[in-house]
Amino acid sequence: MANHAIIGIESTVEIQAADADKPKGPRSFTSTIYTGGPVQVAGWDLPVVIDLAGLKTSKVLVANLDHKQNQRVGNFDITNDGKELNAAGKASAATPYRDEVINSADEGYQWQTSVEVKPHRVEELAKGKTAMVNGQKVEGPAYITRTGTLKGFAFVSHGADDNTTATIAASAASSAGKGKKMKTEVKAWAEAMGIDIEAASPEQLEVIEANYNGKAKIAKTIKASDPFEARKLEAQRRQEMREFADRQIELRCSDVDEIEEVEKMYNHAVEAGMSAQEFRLKMYEASTPAPQRITGRQTRDARISNRVIEAAICQAGRLEGHEKAFDDQTLQAAHDQFKGNIGLKQLLLLAAEQNGYRANYATEVNMSVQRAAFNMQGNRMINATGFSTLDISTVLSNVANKFLMEGWNAVDMTPMAIAPVKNVRDYKQITTVSLTGDLQYLPLGPDGQIKHGTLGNETYNNQADIYARMLAVTEKDIVNDDLGALTVVPRRLGRGAALKLNDLFWTVFLNNSAFFTSGRNNVNTAVADITLGGLDATETIFNDQTDPDGKPLGLMAKILLVPTPLKNKALALTDPLSRVQSGSTTGQSDVNVFAGRFRVESSPYMSNSAYTGYSAAAWYMLADPQDMPVIEIAALNGRVEPIVETADADFNVLGIQMRGKSSVGVALQEYRGGVRADGGAS
Repeated sequence: MANHAIIGIESTVEIQAADADKPKGPRSFTSTIYTGGPVQVAGWDLPVVIDLAGLKTSKVLVANLDHKQNQRVGNFDITNDGKELNAAGKASAATPYRDEVINSADEGYQWQTSVEVKPHRVEELAKGKTAMVNGQKVEGPAYITRTGTLKGFAFVSHGADDNTTATIAASAASSAGKGKKMKTEVKAWAEAMGIDIEAASPEQLEVIEANYNGKAKIAKTIKASDPFEARKLEAQRRQEMREFADRQIELRCSDVDEIEEVEKMYNHAVEAGMSAQEFRLKMYEASTPAPQRITGRQTRDARISNRVIEAAICQAGRLEGHEKAFDDQTLQAAHDQFKGNIGLKQLLLLAAEQNGYRANYATEVNMSVQRAAFNMQGNRMINATGFSTLDISTVLSNVANKFLMEGWNAVDMTPMAIAPVKNVRDYKQITTVSLTGDLQYLPLGPDGQIKHGTLGNETYNNQADIYARMLAVTEKDIVNDDLGALTVVPRRLGRGAALKLNDLFWTVFLNNSAFFTSGRNNVNTAVADITLGGLDATETIFNDQTDPDGKPLGLMAKILLVPTPLKNKALALTDPLSRVQSGSTTGQSDVNVFAGRFRVESSPYMSNSAYTGYSAAAWYMLADPQDMPVIEIAALNGRVEPIVETADADFNVLGIQMRGKSSVGVALQEYRGGVRADGGAS
């Protein structure tokens, strides 16, 4: 069955070994990373074809090692001619993983590549069907990703798409830089200032060395000796600083004031002639004021930001997949500062001190510390460099929402698989109109006039409401220095929201005696068990459904919704590899005609006696919810998932409050979109 995880399509790579006189530094590479045809992908039960016509690319494309984001190799650009994907880039990341790729290639190792694509819309091509994709004829069964986003590719040991090749070529040493060896400490200093030593001319190298002791601004020195090179360096310097400033605005800034402060810092850096590296360091140093010591044993690095603190809490709380939520620089800064072990008291004391509170080596949190941590005086203290203080409320809310989703995802999410989400703007009742009428085409009359059709309508209502719960990190949690309270509480709030959605959903769905009726021809009370005969009888009823004008509905059933006691039977009946003998008649085929026809969904709520209409035997055959939903979820602004908000406790109470909130509603919709089988056999 298809999923929407990253598709990793692997391919072979040929890497040209470096000549003896070529350096081991950055290398350019080119590669045909996908040739447009079907390939076998791990985690997908059928071959996968990526429709290049619907493929978008990320803003920055990264090549890594073994699909690990922190094992960077370089960047690349893509050429997509609608038939295949070709990559061209440079192995320029200053990491040991880049060196492993290049050095192994130099020794003759045969690398392969695996392209990474995030699918958005996937179509299943049935067995016996064909389609033209990427200029090639594709035969089913297969999956076609009609739209998706190219994220990057990885250098790997094993590949699947043997029609592709890639080459990494050693870059020739710059003739300008040959013949002059620079001291290690001078080279490190110059590179830290943003200077590309490999591209520098001999004259520039002399200028760099001459200015090393004085730590002069490299860009200004080169300007005096080589105006053309200086202009190139100046343009590169401004571009790198602009890109970094834009990235900080995207990650950290939440209002106009903060954005303006970043812009002021950028303009100052340009005028002062800072290198890109200096600008990055100043940005990190300016993100919070230098903190006082929290205890007599420790001091803190000044380069702490909201994002670094968030990453530190996620590391300490072992949030699953946290490494994907933060960039590598932020994760490294969090690890360097806190070593994966930040404490709750430590967090509050740090926030208080960075908001101007003088703890005087305090190790305990009191009301004064808490009020300072949450900046309750209402003034936004800005340090000399113009950047706002540590915003503990934002940090806690962002972190809490990450752990909230862990709790949410741990609960059965069958409702999301069988119901569409209706985006609503408020909490008023909404009405969905389903147009009906006689719209079948008619021949033209003798006068050439096109006859008018007639329209009627059927309406369905739904309404979102607010559901919320509050929990607290108490004074006891703070005294015990229990950081787990910051992770456990939001997990529980997330779980509570998921349980509420299920309770709303199944209360409405299972109480359906007036929805599935013989008069509506959407109930099976005869041969209605999970057998070949039961499937056949139920599908016949489904296919016999008609629209309000008495014409065939023309929909195909896609989902079998069953209680958990019937799940394994349903899976066995629909397994694409199963062959089920339905009788012993001589010459009868043992081919299972239902294999691969339906998606099986199951929930323990269906057989739970707490819900009206529960049954361990009844099951449902449903249309695709995007075509004709039998039930719908209304969600404020389209967000079904909950959110969590944090704040300090009441004025005289030590603690932190967390409030989880979900705005949803559930209502039955199109009765023609499904058939209820009561589970009885003839």
